[in-house]
Amino acid sequence: MPDVPLYVAAITAAAGVAGAAIPAIAVIIRDVRQAERDRRERRAEAKRQACLDLLRAAGELRTRVANTAEYHGAEMGSLLAGIRECEAAIRLHAVSVALLAPGKLAESAEKIANAASGLATFVADNTDKHAGEMLVKPNFARLSESVEDFSRTAVADAGGVAG
Repeated sequence: MPDVPLYVAAITAAAGVAGAAIPAIAVIIRDVRQAERDRRERRAEAKRQACLDLLRAAGELRTRVANTAEYHGAEMGSLLAGIRECEAAIRLHAVSVALLAPGKLAESAEKIANAASGLATFVADNTDKHAGEMLVKPNFARLSESVEDFSRTAVADAGGVAG
């Protein structure tokens, strides 16, 4: 029987196992941190894309309404349908923003959606479909203000400097 006590052999063996496990644990910790960083980056990119989609849809609505205000002709019904589609897209993008960024950014997105709905309703109410023309020119102030507010809020939310 050797003179080395059994507990010394057990400690030596445990130290060997622990020494071998340290690199594996370090790799696991690094992988977990990288996965968390990737998740945050994907979420930030999705939020950024949702904000851009909302702004793009608001710009398209503004353009369609401005073009419709200048139009006189038989295609007025299809122009109004396009405006309704843009308004619906804005609502959808605003909800997407709200799901990704509840709080101030979601409230600002909702203001754009409400302004878009108001503008679409105004256009529908002030268009003579039989004559093929808009009777009263639209006012884009509410939509423009809500887009500017949203842009500032989105930039601030993304960590940039709003100007």
